[in-house]
Amino acid sequence: MRIVALGVLLLSGLATAGSKIDYNVDISISSRAASATMGGARNSPDSNQILSCQIDATVSGISGSCYAVNAQGVSVECRTTNQYLLEAIKSINDSSLVAFVWNESGACTQIIVRHGSMHGPKL
Repeated sequence: MRIVALGVLLLSGLATAGSKIDYNVDISISSRAASATMGGARNSPDSNQILSCQIDATVSGISGSCYAVNAQGVSVECRTTNQYLLEAIKSINDSSLVAFVWNESGACTQIIVRHGSMHGPKL
């Protein structure tokens, strides 16, 4: 009887696992937008995909950039010195979904960072 109860508890734990959603790198040149989850880019089935954002600081100022490469090898990048966009970059972690948009000059115009239990950390 105890073995059956233990089996039921173990199986019920597996059945209630949380949602897991990761996205590979998606780039739209026409919309000037790129997005992916950090885990989706890192664990992609090919060796091309990259999603990276960084902060560069010097004694004269601070800037940031986001860079993406999709499965086909298409790469895009945007740069910013905007304090709000820099704050978004600073909040990125290994379980983030990141999307960025740029203008004709290559300047970031929007950086979206979503945190959630469904976006797993890199493996």
